[in-house]
Amino acid sequence: MTPSQPQFSSPNDIRDMQENAEDTLQSAKQQLNEMLDGITERAREYGRYADEQVQQNPWTAVGVGFGVGIVMGALLMLAGRR
Repeated sequence: MTPSQPQFSSPNDIRDMQENAEDTLQSAKQQLNEMLDGITERAREYGRYADEQVQQNPWTAVGVGFGVGIVMGALLMLAGRR
């Protein structure tokens, strides 16, 4: 055996390492799911807020959308010339 290879004293060591790896993986999955749930909830709140604002001020929303479209078009034209 070379020094870079791990040395195990018994098969129980391998099982313990596998259990630790599985526990770590489960913990990481749980943390990721909690984080995604929080992000999803915030996105829903922002969507509700945007919907309320558009319902209350429809012409302002149309104007903002038109303005953003013009700015994006100008930026794309500038990028296309280079």
